[in-house]
Amino acid sequence: MICQDCGIEAPTKYVAFYQNIGVLVMRFTKTVEGNLCKSCIHKNFWSMTLITLCIGWLGMISLVLAPFFVLNNLFRYLGCLSMEAVPPDAATPRLTEEAADRIGPYTQEIVDRLNDDEEFEVVAEDIADKARVSPGQVMLYVRALVAAHRDDDDE
Repeated sequence: MICQDCGIEAPTKYVAFYQNIGVLVMRFTKTVEGNLCKSCIHKNFWSMTLITLCIGWLGMISLVLAPFFVLNNLFRYLGCLSMEAVPPDAATPRLTEEAADRIGPYTQEIVDRLNDDEEFEVVAEDIADKARVSPGQVMLYVRALVAAHRDDDDE
């Protein structure tokens, strides 16, 4: 729903890409993981995999690990090729006062459904349809509720 890399509202999928840079007796690793849109998956796959392919094997431990990192990245990337492309009009969702007013009457339903362990994305899509807002706005509304609740508990 909301890409954890770029923040736009678009179809997402959970991925974990790994990068390794070997330097003889040391190694440096980097991980990108989360629910990412297709554009961010593509960008991170190529960046991290190419770096690992070029300089990821230049070390004793890295010589063994780098191929596993490349294979992991490749399999996860191939699993994402069938994803929908990011819509051209995709943007970062904003919780406006109007959207909050539309979602407000469904607050108790949201809380009850989430407490019943219903998937957050399913609840967000359903409430978005009812309130005539985007699922991303519902997610932002819930985050704002949680933040307000935490602030109340801190006082």
